[in-house]
Amino acid sequence: MGRIGGFLSVSLGDKFRLLSSTILLPAVSVGIGFLSFSRVRALLLWAAAVGRPLIPGTPTPGRIVWTVEVADDHLPGDRTCLVRSLTGEMLLCLYDFHPEHRIGVVKDADGTVEAHSWLEHEERILIGELDDLTRYEPLPSLDGDAR
Repeated sequence: MGRIGGFLSVSLGDKFRLLSSTILLPAVSVGIGFLSFSRVRALLLWAAAVGRPLIPGTPTPGRIVWTVEVADDHLPGDRTCLVRSLTGEMLLCLYDFHPEHRIGVVKDADGTVEAHSWLEHEERILIGELDDLTRYEPLPSLDGDAR
């Protein structure tokens, strides 16, 4: 089944979430290029809070993440873990799920610092799973003690 056939075969809610992911992934990529991470995240979380009462449906967190992954796989170019996790966080919050957005860092032997962004919800990694995720030292929560 091709892309169009696959799209037509999913539920109306999944179609909405796939289209939303397809729009948000590149928009977040551009936003990160012009605004700070904290500003982009604040705007996305604000939009989720405003839109929450208007969006029907009760998808599972896994189903929401699936739409982000499918859209990311079908869009040209590569997006960072930060863009994927911000997109996923916004869509999850839109449906009243509140994942923990984690950022971790590791310093390699040569002094290079590497960072990774992921989402956790109910002790499960939803976006950003890596085989070697434990090598990243998580930074303090982005929300302080709010969650």
